[in-house]
Amino acid sequence: MADVEDIVERVIRGYDMALNFSTMPTWADCMRMFEYLDDFDDLDDDELIDTLAGLAGYSYKDFKRIWDGLSDKEKNEALAEIEYRIAVLGFKELLKGISTDLYIMEDKEMREKIIDIAKKYVNGEIDLYDFAVGLEDILWPTEKDKEDYKDAIMDYWDGITLTDYIEEDKVKAMVEEYLIKELESVEAGNAEG
Repeated sequence: MADVEDIVERVIRGYDMALNFSTMPTWADCMRMFEYLDDFDDLDDDELIDTLAGLAGYSYKDFKRIWDGLSDKEKNEALAEIEYRIAVLGFKELLKGISTDLYIMEDKEMREKIIDIAKKYVNGEIDLYDFAVGLEDILWPTEKDKEDYKDAIMDYWDGITLTDYIEEDKVKAMVEEYLIKELESVEAGNAEG
């Protein structure tokens, strides 16, 4: 019989693969999936079971048999861990999307501004909200940018909202790893070249 961790791993692996076919940015898709899963009050809801089965690569019947073998506590644990891992995945992909953006990689001043505001957040000089607003203003500095890219900005805020479900220490560690270190490595690579 599958345990909670097996179910979580299968669902997350399947969801990660499904993201390759999404038409929206990963972080926006993750926010929508998080909200969708979080809306289920009944852990035995057929739609929830069908969704998890599809992501895990099981038939509905086989997954239902596995799911029914779990206690309510285990079902809650599994769903909470799936939601958490989706939130982490989405926020990580947002940060990686920023740090690997070709325009940002080629714009030294923009990279420096992003590194500076990210370090201020990680060091506790500003809170997450001020970091997120500051980062938005760096990425889309003019009112015209904000108007032209309003859909991208809404998706950006979906990615930022995922941090509501991640411990602050983890968020800071992710900003350090996927934004600061990645952009600093671009700086170092450009200095060598």
